Amino acid sequence: MVANVEQINEWQERVARWQASGLSQRAFAIENGVSQRQVSYWARRLGEAQLSPAFVPVRVTPTGASSGIVLRSERGWTVTVPLDVPASWLAELMRAL
Repeated sequence: MVANVEQINEWQERVARWQASGLSQRAFAIENGVSQRQVSYWARRLGEAQLSPAFVPVRVTPTGASSGIVLRSERGWTVTVPLDVPASWLAELMRAL
């Protein structure tokens, strides 16, 4: 399931309200007209997302003609991938890093 930014933001607010409420997930879900399963799913999903940063610093520097996409980490490693690499593969690589 791929969630859009608006949906993620909405659930971040809901999960924060649930956590601040002191209610059980079930009571919060009933009070807010959502399923307990959704509250549980999003609390778990957003909790996992907080384990790794959602955004990492990116600096774009023009270098003229490029033979590939170069990824450099703050830790010092560098990965170069061809310009024609499929976006889905690059996304998987970024998630793995």
